[in-house]
Amino acid sequence: MSILSELLVSLEKSELDDQLKQICDEIMKEEMIEMKNVQLQPVGPNIFLSIDCSDKRNINFLCLERESKEKYIVSLWSKKLTLANIDSLKRKKVWEVTEVKAEKILKFYAEQLKFVKGQF
Repeated sequence: MSILSELLVSLEKSELDDQLKQICDEIMKEEMIEMKNVQLQPVGPNIFLSIDCSDKRNINFLCLERESKEKYIVSLWSKKLTLANIDSLKRKKVWEVTEVKAEKILKFYAEQLKFVKGQF
């Protein structure tokens, strides 16, 4: 049984927001180990997941954000890679999440992550 499956089983009686937040917190623990631009990542109470997907010219983060109770978007935050690093990240692209189950929302996020990394 995968870690995601175990988390979903243990959280199945929780509300969707709680399920996603706890699962995303676990994912972030693993991602933080390899993340290069941790100090620049978007943070906030409604950003559940923020994964670095930077390229040679831009610093990018793909985020899973809560818009309202049990309503989510996947957003790409980006800024040009410069020596001065004075620009702030800006939301460049948004995908509306139409799924209503934690596992499907995370699958949608993973598909968008592959897309922005050019692996899709």
